[in-house]
Parts: sequence; C-alpha cells; structure tokens
Amino acid sequence: MFQKLFTSSILLLFFLNSFSQDKINVILIGTFHFNNPGNDAAKTNNRDMLSKENQLGLEQITDLIVKKYKPDQIFVESNYNKKRELNDNYQLYLKDKFSTFTDTIKNARMRKFYTEGETFQLAFRLAKKAKNEVIYPIDTLIELRFDLLQKLIKSDAKLSQIFKDKVANLSKKANYTLAKKDLKEVFKYLNTDKDLNENKGFYISFANSLGINENYFGANLVSDWYKRNLIMYSNVQNQLISNTKNIVILVGTGHAAMFKDFIKNDEKFNLIELKTVL
Repeated sequence: MFQKLFTSSILLLFFLNSFSQDKINVILIGTFHFNNPGNDAAKTNNRDMLSKENQLGLEQITDLIVKKYKPDQIFVESNYNKKRELNDNYQLYLKDKFSTFTDTIKNARMRKFYTEGETFQLAFRLAKKAKNEVIYPIDTLIELRFDLLQKLIKSDAKLSQIFKDKVANLSKKANYTLAKKDLKEVFKYLNTDKDLNENKGFYISFANSLGINENYFGANLVSDWYKRNLIMYSNVQNQLISNTKNIVILVGTGHAAMFKDFIKNDEKFNLIELKTVL
C-alpha cells in the first residue's frame, strides 16, 4: 500500500509540475536561402539581400520580432557539430569585425554563403538586437539519395512528366513570392499553411509512392527526410536553457513544413504564427 501511495504521489507531482510550467513561445521562420546555392529541385530567381531595400526589410523584421517576442535563444540551420565555429563568427559580428573573416575567404561561393546567407544576415542581426550571447546550430548530415530518386523518375516517362510539372509549379510559386517588394510579405507568404503543406506534400503524395519494387526506395527516402528533421528538432529540444520563454527557429521552408507539425504536438511549446508577428 505504501509503495502504491508513493508511486501515485510521484506521478501526481510530475503531472502537476508539467502543467504548471509555462510553455515556451516558438516563432518558426521558414526561409528561402538568401545566397541561393541552387541545390533544390525547384529553381528560384536571385534576390539581392544586400540591396538597400532588403537590408531595410531585415531591419524591420528583426525589430518586430524583438519588440513582440524578444528571443532568449535562436536556432539555425547550421552544422550542429560546428557550434564553436558558428559562435566564433557571431562574436566577430557582435564586435563589427565579421568582415575580417569573410575577407579571407577565397572561394566565391563560400564567400557569398557567409556574407549573404540567412544565418548571418537574419539570425545574427536578430540575436544581436536581442542581446543573445550564443547562436544554436541544429543541422545534421544524413545522406539523402535524391540523385537516385531522379534516376528512378527519369526511367519512367509518365513519372518524369509529373515530376517536371510539380517542380515547375513550385518554381513558379516561389519566384512569384520572391518578387514581392516588401520582404515581410515574402516571409508571410512562405510561411502560410498552404505553402508549407505543398512542400511537405511532395514527399508524402509523390516520393513516398515510388520504388516499391526497389525495396520501397521512395518510402525509405522519405523516412530519411523525416529522420533528418527529427534529429534537427531534437537538437532544439536538447539545447533549451532554463528560464527560456521565447525562441526563434530559422530553417529552410522544407524543414519548417516538418517542424510545424512537431511543434504543434510538443506540449512544451506554443507556436506563434509568423504572420501575427509581422
């Protein structure tokens, strides 16, 4: 009897404690890649993020976030195993010395990544305004054989046409959104449920059904995509610090589509829709 009462008391305390804790507000920002490396199947036009208009847009967006939900922590799509390197660069940024690093980069593609990428243009800017001392990387490297997926698709004329139509549609919509003058509007459109669901739908309605005779290649590929996102999400969960009230997660729209479901089903978090912030 004593053991049962003790166990019941522990469980009661656990549940009371769980429900008494305030949820952490999460602003999830699905983004296009500012430096536009061209790695995605859907090809998008370049948007000069160093232009006066876009720099002003970034100032406005980060000001609004800090004003309404000053983030205690900011999580970015950067290699989780290179946290020190990321934060060494962030410390240079805080001291207005980031160019002492970027000026040493000889490779043009990498220089563009570090000078124009969303981690450095948006996350660093936001973190500095929020007086954050650290940036938190969450990305993980899992081999996803999209090359084999494309090979499989090209072997079937019907599938190939369906794929081309889907990619063309995604590219058209992305370019329509990126052409909007106001950067706030770009981000609001990118983060609508409709856009995020279409992104996720490609994996579920199309890729998952492929390669049933090739050991369920499509389903395994989609499983790996989910796995990558779940590991990234775990890297958010396990880097939370005590007393955190507001966080920002900045990831590509493909990841954001997945994260939105995770956040909605995580009792620790309260999802703040980006459109209400902007």
